[in-house]
Amino acid sequence: MRRQLIASALCAIISYLGSLLTVGAVERINGNDPASQTQDAAPVGPGPLRLAKLFHQRMQIDFRQLSMVSPDGRAIMYLQGGSHFAVERKLLHVARLDTQDGWSSYALNMGALWQFGGADNSIPAYGWASDSSGIWTATREEIGPGGISGSGLQPLFISLEDGSIRLFDPPRHEAGPLDGLLWAGGDGLALAYFGARGPSYQPQRHDRHPTFAMIDAKRAAVLDTLPFDVFKGLKDAYYIANVNNAAVTRLQNGKLRALLSALDQWVVWTQGEPPHILASPYPDRGERHNKMVISRDGSRLLVARLRCDAGTVDVETGPPFRRRPPSPACKPVESVVAALYDLDTGHQLWDVRATVNRPGFHPNPAISEDGRYALVGLPYEGTDAPAAIALVAMSDGKVVQRIRPPGSGPVDAIGFLGGDRGIWIHDYIEGSTALYAFDSRAQ
Repeated sequence: MRRQLIASALCAIISYLGSLLTVGAVERINGNDPASQTQDAAPVGPGPLRLAKLFHQRMQIDFRQLSMVSPDGRAIMYLQGGSHFAVERKLLHVARLDTQDGWSSYALNMGALWQFGGADNSIPAYGWASDSSGIWTATREEIGPGGISGSGLQPLFISLEDGSIRLFDPPRHEAGPLDGLLWAGGDGLALAYFGARGPSYQPQRHDRHPTFAMIDAKRAAVLDTLPFDVFKGLKDAYYIANVNNAAVTRLQNGKLRALLSALDQWVVWTQGEPPHILASPYPDRGERHNKMVISRDGSRLLVARLRCDAGTVDVETGPPFRRRPPSPACKPVESVVAALYDLDTGHQLWDVRATVNRPGFHPNPAISEDGRYALVGLPYEGTDAPAAIALVAMSDGKVVQRIRPPGSGPVDAIGFLGGDRGIWIHDYIEGSTALYAFDSRAQ
């Protein structure tokens, strides 16, 4: 009897250890070279996240912009040609994560309209459907002299199942053509511009009353509008260049809420309500490339920044062929790299601080659907060390866990999977995508 009890106990222990190994096992897909097989992208230290899958894909690096993983964690897309503003034709590449070369490509005539705000690498005019069935984006059909379009954007939906494209009639407004989109919620709703980008047409347009709008692309409907004049500084000839960034979410009641950032003002705008104007905590022109995301309930805004707050270290003049760093080093002082704000009052709730050794690319931040966690990029820790990603508690701003990037290059994009099942991180140089699962035992 005693032997049977011991044998049963041993079996239980072996079974338990086996389950731990299964939970902790990392599935590496399409990483055939030895370096990929030994690549360490595991989170640093204890915490709720564990590395679950690591994908490797071949991607076009030239002028590549902002990858996005689908909510179900099965597919990925990125835009080629985004940073080349003079080129009208962009290519949207889409593939399953578990394929190495199986890309489908879609030509989009977007020109400079591919991005809503002026901040570098801010959220572009494409986004996944909420059920991962396809992609919401837009194109311009009429190409005029010099390869530049004379028409506004036309919303379209790309089906992931069969690759088909469905074009929708564009919403119309007296302010001018549709020339900016920031998708919200993945079901055809978006923040938009009308008549705001005259120089991006051929021949150029001179619409005199540009407006922000909220639209339903499925119904070609304008849900609400807000004149550019709400920002006192957007009335001059260069108004559109002063719209730094924006963020938008769909509230539980179905309405949209947006945060518009321009010059020294923030405007909180809820569909069907008058705008609420706040003083921007970042009025300096040097802050125009800050990244931002709004919480799902629309109550808070997370801002990410990576700047040399104390200036840069002077570099001595040397031989003309002497190798120099790609960007000057920062004077080593602790800086705010992320901060959370209450959108009713504009008050800062918390911040994340770190020493910025040198400025560099940092991804757009992300907030989980339940508002429990956020993801922010951390600065480079040394000359050659890649920047890490921090999982931050939304309640108090404490860093819960740090995550190594899945490749040697800068992190291109980060986000939460649908239903807050985990997170994803994508590397810019090597085309590596890592999926991390939340371990219920560690939460």
